[in-house]
This record gives sequence, C-alpha cells and structure tokens, in this order.
Amino acid sequence: MQKNLVKQGMRRLTRSIALGAFIVGISFPAGAAPMPSDHYQITRIADVHLRDRSARATQFVFGRLLGLDKAFTLRAGEDEPVTYYKVNDYQYLEVSPGWSSSSEARYLTLAFQTTNARALQAHLAAFGFRPGPVHRLADGNLGFVVRDPEGRGIQFVQYLPDSLTGKLRGKLLSSRRIGDVLIHTGYQVRSKAAEDRFYQDALHFPELWYGGMHLGLVDWFDRRTPNGPDWLEYMLRAPEQPSLGQRGVLNHFSIGVLHMQAAYRTLVARGWKPTQKPQIGRDGKWQLNLYTSAGTRIELMGPHPVQTPCCSPMKPGSW
Repeated sequence: MQKNLVKQGMRRLTRSIALGAFIVGISFPAGAAPMPSDHYQITRIADVHLRDRSARATQFVFGRLLGLDKAFTLRAGEDEPVTYYKVNDYQYLEVSPGWSSSSEARYLTLAFQTTNARALQAHLAAFGFRPGPVHRLADGNLGFVVRDPEGRGIQFVQYLPDSLTGKLRGKLLSSRRIGDVLIHTGYQVRSKAAEDRFYQDALHFPELWYGGMHLGLVDWFDRRTPNGPDWLEYMLRAPEQPSLGQRGVLNHFSIGVLHMQAAYRTLVARGWKPTQKPQIGRDGKWQLNLYTSAGTRIELMGPHPVQTPCCSPMKPGSW
C-alpha cells in the first residue's frame, strides 16, 4: 500500500511539472530538468570578435577614431593573434587581422557575460543544446561555447579576478572613448522561430522592440539580456545570398553615445571621412554608421528615443 501511495504521489508530481511547463509555454526534452535561472544570470554583452584587414587598419578605426585603448594581444598556439580593445571593465572588442576574401567571415563570435558558467552550461545541456565544456579561456576567464539553432558560435564568459581582464579592472579607460558601453549587436537571422528556441525559450531574453523600414514588415527584432540593459538584434528579411556589403551592414555592433552631434565632429577631427551625417532611426534614436576596413558596420546610437518609435513600443530596461 505504501508503494502505491508513493507511485500515486510521483504521478501527481509529474503531472504538476508537466502542467507548469505547459502554462509557461516551455517544453523540455524527456528526462531533462533545466537549471533554475536563479542559479545564474546573463548580464551583458561581453565581447564581439571580428576579423579585419590588418592590425594597422584596426588601430586607426578602434584606437584613433573610437578612442579605445588596446588592452592586450593573445596568440594561442598556431592560431592568429587576437587584439582586445577595451570598451569598459566588462566589455571588449576582439579583432583578428588578415581578412582578405569576400567569402571569409568578418563577424566571428559573440560572447555574453554570465555569473555562473557551469550552471548555465548545465541548463543549456538539459534544454537539449550541446554546449562545449566549461574551461579557462585564453584571457584567463571561465567560459564555454554553444551553437545557436542556426549554427553560430555563442560564448558565455564568467569573469574571474585573476584573469587578464580582471587585472585590468579600473585601467585603460581612455577619456578619448567616443562611447563607453557596447549596447547591442546584431546578425542575420534566417528563422526567428528557430532563434527564439534558444534566446527566448531556453535563455529567457525578453522582447525589447521590433520594427521595419515599412509599416507591417519586421526587419529587426530586439531581445534584451535577461539581467542587463544590452540587447541582441535579429536582422530579418535579408536576401538569401546577401552581397559582401549587405553582410557587413547586417552583422554589426553598436556603441552607446550620449551626444551624437559632438561625436560626429570628434570623428571628423580624428580623420574620419564621413559617408553620412547623424540621423534618427526607425526606433526614434539618433544613430551614425561607420565601418571597419573590412566593411563591418559600427553603429553609434543614442540612449533613448527622441521621436516616437515606429512599429512597436520600446519596452523599458535597455541602455
């Protein structure tokens, strides 16, 4: 009789868990028990890794124009060197030289900061993804890589005080920085539904804003980090085979700028040959685009809408 009571209790518990998962709209693989999100947080974009033409060309754009300090350069084994430009104590832009072919990727990886890499890795594994092992990265931090549903490498980083970035805390924060925060990044997404399995269902990135060049069409869909102000932008409705220039526009990153007109004048004074002037985007914010020597777009963006955004309300919580 006692065994029967235990079995009945387990059946009721199983039904309750299944009902709870149904109510919140999440389905888990059989036998999986995702880690509660209070065991970790995803706080911000940690870095974007790009490929550029040469170290000299990179230094002109990232060092001279953007005013970022070069933190360090790493070379792991026979791999190409990676130079880290410091945006702030928690955000870096990583650049590898040698881009020369239109078929070569220029936007390589995206990394988010987490407070607990092991808990997050276990959560993603339980959810049915296949994250790599948690290990010490080249810069001394803890992290792992997982492929999103469209095959991109997404890294999650847990900062450690004895890492290279940890030892630079409070240092190399140049007063020449055109902006001191990496607010969002975007890349081409072919299937919003597929990417939402990862960013919405598994990682709980909330919706921030969506819009398009024309009413009724969604070209961009933004999801904010669950525990911070940064966001990821799905670049939707791109051509099936985008040109080299189109790929450079789609796969981009954005630096927050408080005073766009002043930033424009500073860039020109530092030697930038402008291709456009500051303008107000469809999200109602001031923005200005410049490009790396390989053609990757760098979007400077203001902190809040100065006009009513098109298409959907701007949800609170971002920079």
